[in-house]
Amino acid sequence: MADTFEKSCGYCGARFRVRLAHGPFADHLEEYACPECGKRYETGAAHAPQVELLEPRKDGKRDRYQDTLF
Repeated sequence: MADTFEKSCGYCGARFRVRLAHGPFADHLEEYACPECGKRYETGAAHAPQVELLEPRKDGKRDRYQDTLF
């Protein structure tokens, strides 16, 4: 079984489609990243999600997302 959803990046505003694969056993935590800035997100899936860019970033920048440890 597979699920597909669209997401807007909370950092740069890019839109992308995420495809998740679910197996016969329990899903586990998988990471995926915005294809424009690299901001990471998490979801439950059997395998690494596939990410397809739909609309480029909207913030006018070219930087990469930096995780902070606050």
